Amino acid sequence: GQDDLLLLQFAYANDKRDNPLKPSSGSVFRIATEQSVPIGSGSVFLNRVRASYSYFIPVNFLNFSEGAQTLGFNFQGGTVFGTLPPYEAFQLGGSNSIRGWDEGKIGSGRSFATFSAEYRFPVFNIVGGVLFFDYGTDLGSASAVPGNPAGARNKPGSGAGYGIGVRVQSPLGSIRVDYGLASNGGTQFSFGLGEKF
Repeated sequence: GQDDLLLLQFAYANDKRDNPLKPSSGSVFRIATEQSVPIGSGSVFLNRVRASYSYFIPVNFLNFSEGAQTLGFNFQGGTVFGTLPPYEAFQLGGSNSIRGWDEGKIGSGRSFATFSAEYRFPVFNIVGGVLFFDYGTDLGSASAVPGNPAGARNKPGSGAGYGIGVRVQSPLGSIRVDYGLASNGGTQFSFGLGEKF
């Protein structure tokens, strides 16, 4: 059958970064919860909670270009309570999750945790560089997703990626190009607008 899904979202953020677009110091904490309200033929009753914490430290490792150098760290986690349609599971892997992996190829879980670290440095003018490391895990929750789609597709459930990236400042914001190597030996180019965190 078909589920009608109405999601009510509540979010809280505490932003102490020196600059939201190009932070070099400070932190930002976000937590959000979504509650489904069964309407019509809807039978899905779920609550999803996600939290994210980023921390930025100014550093001075290299001396070849003017501009801020920053170490950035990001921790994320989340879980779903109640009915979980498989398409609402947390997908791990991909450009906004674990770089170096294709979208969703690490896992689909009821819960997840990720960690990312980046060293951001200027190269010249509008171009910056990034060295990154990402790690994510479904915390063993794949079998708690109905039908265990991740298990059926032999997804590992956890994985890491590392690599190098370029940031180009444009009128639309930062254009992100990352080349990642995955812990399973795969590689991936990923593109995005804005920083990953």
